[in-house]
Amino acid sequence: MLKAAIFYMALAMVVGFAFARGGRDERLAAIAMLMAAAATPLLVQQQFAGPEAGVILVDIALFLALSAIAMQSTRFWPLWAAGFQLGAVVVHFASSRLPELIPAAYAETLVIWSYPVLAALLLGAVLEGARGHRQ
Repeated sequence: MLKAAIFYMALAMVVGFAFARGGRDERLAAIAMLMAAAATPLLVQQQFAGPEAGVILVDIALFLALSAIAMQSTRFWPLWAAGFQLGAVVVHFASSRLPELIPAAYAETLVIWSYPVLAALLLGAVLEGARGHRQ
């Protein structure tokens, strides 16, 4: 419960900063991350005792959204964010190949990949804010 609260506080701060200081790319990524964070808890069915189909779809959708942002962006951070999100997608496929994977390890590994994605967005917003204008 505390770990979830810490993640949601970090998400709120980064998203708020992205909207306040970021440009178009940062705002789009922030919206995508908010949507993914809101959808994920609603789609958990097995408490990560096996592959979570709904969560897999959310993570793939976020990866595709971040990849689309990266493909049209002139910035480097969306590529890093998409790459980190790909790490989360790979965790899902590993869980399907390792049925003996402990549910807590599966869930925790997904959370761990969320922080570098947030860090990439934060860096993008900081750099965009330092440029002194928004797209």
